[in-house]
Amino acid sequence: MRMASSVPRLRWTRIMPIAIAMYTISFMDRINLSFATTGMEKDFGLTATGVGLILGFFFLGYLVLQVPGGYLAERWSAKKFVFWLLLIWGVFAALSGLAQNSTQELWIRFLLGVAEGGIWPATLVLLANWFPREERARANGLWIICLPLAAAITSPISGALVTAVGWRLMLVFEGIPALIWAALWWWGIEDRPEQAKWLSTSERDFITTRIHAERRPTTGTIWSVLLEPSVWLLSAAYFLTIMGGYGLNLWAPTIIHSIGVGFLGTGLLLVIPNGAAVWLLISAGRYSDRIGKRIAVSVGVLCISFVGYLLLGIIGTGIVALAILFLAFATAGFYARQGPLWAIPTEVLPAGTAGTAMGLINGIGNIGGFVGPFVFGYLETTTHSFTVGYFVMGFAILAGAAVLLTVREQRKQPDATAAAG
Repeated sequence: MRMASSVPRLRWTRIMPIAIAMYTISFMDRINLSFATTGMEKDFGLTATGVGLILGFFFLGYLVLQVPGGYLAERWSAKKFVFWLLLIWGVFAALSGLAQNSTQELWIRFLLGVAEGGIWPATLVLLANWFPREERARANGLWIICLPLAAAITSPISGALVTAVGWRLMLVFEGIPALIWAALWWWGIEDRPEQAKWLSTSERDFITTRIHAERRPTTGTIWSVLLEPSVWLLSAAYFLTIMGGYGLNLWAPTIIHSIGVGFLGTGLLLVIPNGAAVWLLISAGRYSDRIGKRIAVSVGVLCISFVGYLLLGIIGTGIVALAILFLAFATAGFYARQGPLWAIPTEVLPAGTAGTAMGLINGIGNIGGFVGPFVFGYLETTTHSFTVGYFVMGFAILAGAAVLLTVREQRKQPDATAAAG
């Protein structure tokens, strides 16, 4: 049996950097609005509850293309689908800086969410076509470092731009990279190894043989996804963890700024928890691939996140150094679950249905992206403190870990290549 380490690895240096940069740009358009909250409160006359509504409204639009996105990526082309979405979301990201009132901002953010909504399931389908099971959690985890990476990169840049040109031009400027990156995406990405002329024969044969051997027969239909218990359990777990994670992360700049740190300093400080998240996300993906235990690794890192929330609630954020340390625990554990968690659907569901299932899971889960920031803002408005919000979001994370423990995880079986060997 030929091992992955014995074949060329051009797929890692060609596919991954382009995909990581693409979603880094996408996630940047969520993080940067966190630096506009103070300006929106002043210009639009909003309370923290109103700002929380705008922060979360993006995720209602995000639901629209989740299932269609996974379906189109599997049945049509992930490459073409993502290309057109890059162009559309770049336009709406820039328009979010031109809104004249809170209603306009609300609907522009909704439409931005629609444009970005199909990216996640489409890219997961793309990676499943390029990386066999023994590499998949590592590949997913490496791609998903774009989430904390986007926050680490965007935070200081957004802080500097808000200080220099204001929140409106900051949003306009940060919408432009998506339009530029669309050209590189079209040039550099192919849907499957069979289409890549730049791939060596040995690497192409290795990938296609492994993926065809491990792929389960297409025994169900798109609608049969709705009857899979694992899909609904993963959706519930994802909803709870997204609620807790985004409930804190999208308010993090406001929390640090409220201590008395300037916008630029806030952006620089937030590099620390997001840098920790990059390290733990990569480590969790590698460890998950090595031991083959997706659920156990996901639950373990979520427990690390819960500890961070608990410390934020008990000790608070009065001391900047401790606030950043606790945020590092909360943020790193939240992001690190992604690699092993998203390896599960492609391993337990029939071929031809995983893309739709991942879209459904991501769509339902990201409703938590609306609920979390809104509830966190509401709790701050009513209690005049972030403390209750820390506990509520932390226990949402813990509940998500508990739900994950009920998912039946397929044990890793020898594939056809291994059996032949």
